[in-house]
Amino acid sequence: MPAKFTPKTVVILLPSNIGIERCAQWGVADLVLQEISLREGQANDALHTIWVKLADKAVLFHTTVWSAKSQAQPTCTWAQVHLVDRIIHLNVQIYSKCCKQLIHLSADNLLAKFLKATMVVADPNMHGQRNNTLAWFWCMSKEILPAMTG
Repeated sequence: MPAKFTPKTVVILLPSNIGIERCAQWGVADLVLQEISLREGQANDALHTIWVKLADKAVLFHTTVWSAKSQAQPTCTWAQVHLVDRIIHLNVQIYSKCCKQLIHLSADNLLAKFLKATMVVADPNMHGQRNNTLAWFWCMSKEILPAMTG
């Protein structure tokens, strides 16, 4: 009986999977630069999606969850929030995979320019935080938000 073909588990023979040295031996070293370009574009696309979906999530919270007048309304909205969370998680996985592959290609110097984020939560009551400004999506007026969300 032949083995079942499962495309999701097949490793594609890209330079990051077979090694730069082997690519040089096989005479396909120019594919390394092409894969670096591919991974850089893929990482940029994933980061863009993450940024957009984080803004979507903030708008959902600002317009629907926090301003809900009943118990049922935020329950429906939480389904939308969880969907956005799943999309963000998927794109974080894609970005992480791109980073690992770029490291295998010795192109990890590109990683520093992609992602610079702080994990500090702004608290206006905390010492030294009074003059910090919020991100643009927290400062949007309620007149603009319905036009953006559909």
